[in-house]
Amino acid sequence: MRKVVISLLAAGSLLLTNTAIHANVTEGQASQTAAPWTSVNEDSSYTYEAVEQVSASKATIKKGTFKTKYNTNIRRDAGTKHSVVTLAKKGSTATATHQKKVGNQTWYKVKVNGKTGWVLSTLLTPAKAAAKAPAKKAPAKKATVNKVSSSKATASNGTYKVKHNSNVRSNAGTKNKIVTLARKGTTVKSTHQTKVGNTVWYKISANGKTGWISGTLLTKTTVKAKAPAKKKATKKASNSSAPSNLVSNAKSHLGTPYKFGGTTTSGFDCSGYIQYVFNQSGKKVSRTTLGQFAESKTVSTPQVGDLVFFAGTYRAGISHVGIYIGNNQFIHAGGRKTEVVSLNNSYWKKHFHSFKRL
Repeated sequence: MRKVVISLLAAGSLLLTNTAIHANVTEGQASQTAAPWTSVNEDSSYTYEAVEQVSASKATIKKGTFKTKYNTNIRRDAGTKHSVVTLAKKGSTATATHQKKVGNQTWYKVKVNGKTGWVLSTLLTPAKAAAKAPAKKAPAKKATVNKVSSSKATASNGTYKVKHNSNVRSNAGTKNKIVTLARKGTTVKSTHQTKVGNTVWYKISANGKTGWISGTLLTKTTVKAKAPAKKKATKKASNSSAPSNLVSNAKSHLGTPYKFGGTTTSGFDCSGYIQYVFNQSGKKVSRTTLGQFAESKTVSTPQVGDLVFFAGTYRAGISHVGIYIGNNQFIHAGGRKTEVVSLNNSYWKKHFHSFKRL
C-alpha cells in the first residue's frame, strides 16, 4: 500500500513539472512571436522625413538590370518601415523581377549581394542606359546637333518675353552649358537666330550676359508691350522679389516645433516645411524629400530660394532638405524647431549633397 502511494505522488509531481515546463516554453514562444511585430526605433537625432502608412498594391512582373545611385537599403518588403536585409553599395548591380506601388512610390523587387528584397525605384538607374553611351559618340552628337557655329546664324532683330524661368546657353542647343537664368516675364532682344533640328534658337542678352535661348520659350511682344523704362523696372522688380518673398515666408515660421510627419504650422518635418513655404509662395511641390529632389535641377552656384539637399543623415541617399537664404546659410525644419543654420556647421558640411532649383 505504501509503494502505491509513493508511486502516485511521484507521477503527480512529474505531471506538474511537465506542465510547468510546457507553460514556460509556450510563454517563451509567445515572446519570440511578438518580437518581429515590435516597431524599430531609428536614430532620432535628425529624423526629417514623414513615412505615410499606405496599403501596397499587388506586385507585377518587372524585368531589368539597374545600378544603385547611392549606398541603398534593400528591404524585406516594399516600404521604408520594413526591415533591411542588406546594404547595396553605390554602383551595385541589381536585377529586378517584380514591381508594386506603395502610395505614389514604385518599389522594385531586386536581387543584389546574393540576397532578394525591395528598393525604391528612384534610388536606381538603368544599367543598360549607361552602357549605351560610348565615349566616341558623345562628341559626334555634340558637334552635329548642339555645336552650331554663330557664323551660320542670320540677323534677327526682335523683342520677346520669356514664357517661363528659362536657361540661357553658351550656344544653340540644350547640350551647351548654361550662362544665366532668364526669369519668367523678362523682356529680351534678339540679335541673331539659327536652327538646331526643327527648333529656332535666338541669341539674346539677359542679366548682363549674352547667350542662346530656344524660340519655344519666348513669345513675341506686341506694340503695346514696348513699355517705357518705368514699366520694365516694375516688371524686373516683381521678378527679383519672388525669391525674397519665399525667404520671408520661410522666416515667418522660425521657431515652429519639429514634428515627424508635420505639414502645418503646429509642427513641420523637413519636406513638409518646404512644401508649405512654396505653396504659401504660389508654387506647388512634392511632399517628400526624394520627390522634391527629383523635380528640381542641379545648380553649381546657388541663389536665394534654391533648395539645398543633404545625404546620409539617417538613411542612405538623399534624406534632408532646406532653403538656401544667402551668406552660406540655409533655413530648415530640423532638430527641435525651424531654424537658420550655416553650411559651415561641421555636421551639415559633412552631409551636404547639392544645390537644386525648382
